[in-house]
Amino acid sequence: MKRRLVFRRFASALASLLALAGFGLFAVRADAASAVLAKNGTLYEVFPASYGDVISGANASDSTLRVLALRTTPSGGTPTVEVVGGTLNDFFKLEASIEFDEATQSVFIVYSRVRGFFSDVLVTIRRDGSWVDGSFLPNPGLYISLSPQLLVTRQTYTDADADGQPVTKSRTILSIVWWEDSGTSQARYAAVFVEDGSLGLDDITAWNLNELNGAAGPTDNSGLPLSSYVFPGLQSDAGTNGGVLVSFANLAARTQQVIHLAFPDNLPKLVPPDGLTPAQRTSFARGHTPIGRSFAETQLPTQINLSFQTPVGTFISPSGVPTFYWSSDTGLSYLPGGSSTVVTIPFRPDFPVDRAIAVVRDMSEKQ
Repeated sequence: MKRRLVFRRFASALASLLALAGFGLFAVRADAASAVLAKNGTLYEVFPASYGDVISGANASDSTLRVLALRTTPSGGTPTVEVVGGTLNDFFKLEASIEFDEATQSVFIVYSRVRGFFSDVLVTIRRDGSWVDGSFLPNPGLYISLSPQLLVTRQTYTDADADGQPVTKSRTILSIVWWEDSGTSQARYAAVFVEDGSLGLDDITAWNLNELNGAAGPTDNSGLPLSSYVFPGLQSDAGTNGGVLVSFANLAARTQQVIHLAFPDNLPKLVPPDGLTPAQRTSFARGHTPIGRSFAETQLPTQINLSFQTPVGTFISPSGVPTFYWSSDTGLSYLPGGSSTVVTIPFRPDFPVDRAIAVVRDMSEKQ
């Protein structure tokens, strides 16, 4: 019975995924590029394109390949466009999210990629003019990874120098969340650290958010719209030292949960538990093991029943209430956590989608 349930759940997600690939996801979301603005006014945008549109003179076989592109527009300057590292291949690339870190002047992009009957989440980073990339270990068995989000925070922490004396340092933490449909379907979390001038792509662990929030167990999505649970949300945790808030569906508990996630900031005082492997001990000693703390819990947003082409965003209020939002051709819809009423704000020529999102964000912050 359990095997049939897992296969049915996986087949449902796979059917949606293949439908996106077969019907041209890029045509659906080409004008919905993710963007981030640096403090100096430089605008960075990631968007789907064909290789031939980015690279003039590409040969016929390469020109039609679907890639992700990065457009960089300096303040008052001329835009430049380049292919995002690691995306020049035959695989379908799905949702992409972008962040910029002021301290290291690095562009971070995370996206999901379809490989046959699987999809996985990849992160690619542009730093000092070069691209480096990595991926995250999925749970065993069949898996589909979807809806990645990322957020950059800075943490001040205490380390020890060569003489064992305490020294204060700062590091960049790139937090990434996504949904993984597999034997146990749940939201997952991983962090990439930039510290001591090094990019830690060789020390990445993916964590199950159900377990970090202390509510793990068998998961069941029967009777739930796919769009009501596959879109985790990520937001900076104001007032903390580089921490984040994550909103996610916990199918083991059948609730929407919000969790505080943070990392240790006094490394010399860390005492590793017994039973860790050498690699795990090293990661623990570097303060790379997240600390989860439950924050809030509401009902699953089952009123969100959309085609899979429609992404769902999340704002998280200071009191831990998530507000879900999504757009159509005519308006922006939103659903506060715990509510059963979907509200739609109609678009007007003088009230476009960006203004509608801004007022929903403002409303969320007051909850």
